Amino acid sequence: MSDKRMYTFDNESCSFVEVETSPWDRVRKAAWIGVFALVIATFATLGLDRVVATPEELALLDENQALQQQLESVNRRLDDVTTDLMDIRETDEELYRVLLNARGISDDVAQLGVGGSDPYPEFSRFSESASDVLSSNAQKIDRLEGLLMLQSSSYRELTDLALDREVQLREMPAIQPVNGHITSGFGIRFHPVLKVRKMHPGLDFHAPVGTPVYATGDGVVKQAGVGGGLGRFVKIEHKTAGYVTVFAHLSEIESTMRKGRTVKRGDLLGYSGNTGLSAAPHLHYEVRDLEGNQLNPLHFLAPSMTPAEYERLLAEVERTTLMFD
Repeated sequence: MSDKRMYTFDNESCSFVEVETSPWDRVRKAAWIGVFALVIATFATLGLDRVVATPEELALLDENQALQQQLESVNRRLDDVTTDLMDIRETDEELYRVLLNARGISDDVAQLGVGGSDPYPEFSRFSESASDVLSSNAQKIDRLEGLLMLQSSSYRELTDLALDREVQLREMPAIQPVNGHITSGFGIRFHPVLKVRKMHPGLDFHAPVGTPVYATGDGVVKQAGVGGGLGRFVKIEHKTAGYVTVFAHLSEIESTMRKGRTVKRGDLLGYSGNTGLSAAPHLHYEVRDLEGNQLNPLHFLAPSMTPAEYERLLAEVERTTLMFD
């Protein structure tokens, strides 16, 4: 039992009088002391938590900092990839689509964006810096995905056009059909049989009877047989390129040349002759469009010749005034 006692001064007796404390007073005093100690301990703990972190907390802080730095790095790399993709799209628009005569991508389609004032509300629960980085990355990824889809669609379209162009180039009637010089050009000429000046819708090539005649481009046999002034003839349709070629006055048609037969440039069609309305052995060669309009075959021979050879051919044709059919 404690020997400590409490006294108070009594003014009436001018002496110190011992103060008697009840058990309840002692309990209340002990309770206040306990509350005060608890408050002090709480403030001390909170203060220490702010000053001193546990090893786990320190590890989490380092991890969060590393993640934020990584997100910022990804953000910059997304900018670089988007820039590269935009350069590819510009090349697509200014080169490939021009070469393939394709329509440009409309501005409405090309403008890719993310709608709404806050398209990523799920990031709002994080700190402002973390939310900004996460939202920026998400927006750039969405735009990048849109650009990739747009470019993928564009390349599929251009691939189809390139394949069509490849077919067109193979079908273009771009070589001479027979080994022989031109005896009559395209235009008004004197007809040796009819004795009148009339339109000559093709080229006449000097070719003795039996000279091989070749397809000038890939295509499909549209007609092969005998017909009026053309004598024995073969017509080849070059549908993708948009032309029909005619080979007339043949002495013989190759036995495999039937309607619907696919031919390649350089395939043997038959042999030159003097059939039909013809004054001498030769090959009459025409190029028409799919509507039947007659075109100058000379213009189609340029790609297969050097400039000097083509100039010589032009001069040779200009000197012709007769035709043999």
